[in-house]
Amino acid sequence: MQNPKSVIQAVADPFDPSASAVQARLEQALALIRAGHSADAEALCRALVGRIPANADSHHLHGLAALSGKRAADALPRLLRAVALAPGVAHFHTNLGTAQQGAGQSASAERSYRHALRLAPDQAETAFNLAKLLALTDRAEMAEALYRLAVALQPGRGKYWSNLGDLFLRLRREAEALRAYARADAVAGGPLVETAVNRGMAHQRLNRLAQALACYDEALVANPDNVAAHWNRALALLVSGRLAEGWDEYEWRWRLAECQPRPFEQPLWNGEALKGQTLLLHAEQGLGDTLHLARYLPLVAERVGELVLECQPPLRRLLADSFSFVTVVSAGDPLPDFDRHLPLLSLPRIFETRLDHIPTATPYLQAPPGAALPPGRAGTVAVGLVWGGDPAHRNDRQRSLDRQALASLLAIPEATFYSLQKGARTSDLADADPAGSAINLAPAIADFVDTAAFIQSLDLVVTVDTSVAHLAGALGRPVCVMLPHSPDWRWLLDRPDSPWYPSARLFRQTAPGDWTGVIHAIAAHLASLRSALATGSGRSFR
Repeated sequence: MQNPKSVIQAVADPFDPSASAVQARLEQALALIRAGHSADAEALCRALVGRIPANADSHHLHGLAALSGKRAADALPRLLRAVALAPGVAHFHTNLGTAQQGAGQSASAERSYRHALRLAPDQAETAFNLAKLLALTDRAEMAEALYRLAVALQPGRGKYWSNLGDLFLRLRREAEALRAYARADAVAGGPLVETAVNRGMAHQRLNRLAQALACYDEALVANPDNVAAHWNRALALLVSGRLAEGWDEYEWRWRLAECQPRPFEQPLWNGEALKGQTLLLHAEQGLGDTLHLARYLPLVAERVGELVLECQPPLRRLLADSFSFVTVVSAGDPLPDFDRHLPLLSLPRIFETRLDHIPTATPYLQAPPGAALPPGRAGTVAVGLVWGGDPAHRNDRQRSLDRQALASLLAIPEATFYSLQKGARTSDLADADPAGSAINLAPAIADFVDTAAFIQSLDLVVTVDTSVAHLAGALGRPVCVMLPHSPDWRWLLDRPDSPWYPSARLFRQTAPGDWTGVIHAIAAHLASLRSALATGSGRSFR
């Protein structure tokens, strides 16, 4: 490898226009690029372009040198010139696509990659680059086909296998993801640290928690500050029931890009007594999280002078009615003065919560007397129903029922279903229940006080993992929670009950995406409840 002095000398020497001399300088420039000396390569290419402006290779390497220096915008005109001079060279179009993608010109990049593949269908790197671009734009089927082409052409490239694994992980095809990661590891001669977190996520979604934790530990040995490894490790520990370790790891959420701490000047509360001082607790995640953690408010109040809770607006009235000793403020409204603050999801750590001493006294929410229900079918159980969560939730596709599953649930004859569903998914009811046997309560629900009042009048609530599950549990009302195969951490694994909500029964998928067994179990439970009510051993029919 020549040093920079020899490069300067080569640029300064009299130019030899012979083909062999030009080729030697081009090879020298390429070697410099591969060695990471992009500035030296650019100096050499600049001289070549100045002397032989019609030489496409010199323009191409000039652009490639800028690309290797992470300067896509500078690379673009150089690579465009190379393509104009030699439009039939496939890898020129590939590198142009890379520069266009780096400059934010995704549509142009896709055209360049596709043109390169038309010129050279066996170009693995082009197929790989186009697959990455398509994966970023949610065209998973085409991306998968191109990744498979890349690994077929060059099975010894570990990054091709690991990216295919990443795509499978996004598509919730965890077993296939693990096989792809295993191929990447085999190519590398051992487990790749860079895939450890994603391998852990795949195992975790399959409820293989020991393997998941081993992967996260592997990532943390290589980089103790790996935020994704800490965060996923927290969730794996919590769902395993290892709460003490989990709460500490859960604090790493503040280093996630999507979870920024509030910019308050006041310090965080560490659980110490604040006699004569005011503590602000503030909601940080979803409505269900706020309802779940509200159980700690009486415990907090014992340690502070004044307690202020900032919550989501739909919860303000319910929480204010339930906790008269708390000043409840809607998010977005002005806050009163306070001395310390704490996000709600940090309370279990402050109170050192373990499985054997979770604050479980229910009801801890207060609701008005039961609201009048429209009459249901005679001799049936009155069941409140929620089949979908917030569509913006990252796990919503897994936790919410599709319309076919909803239709199967609504066909259970022992129940009259009362829809407590709010939001865009209320339109699913007409499609899943064309006979109109279910009763839609949504028009009568303004906020969670109204929902709570209806729950007080129902025999039972059946819901997916969303805020109404927490509401019913916090009210101490019977609730059946339908859970995906890989549940949220608070529902743990392999148990039909919840240590957080004594009135809850958990119905779990036995395989990812399969609601059939859950609905059959719900039907059996409703039949049993109807029989109990009919014989007078349960609540009377409404």
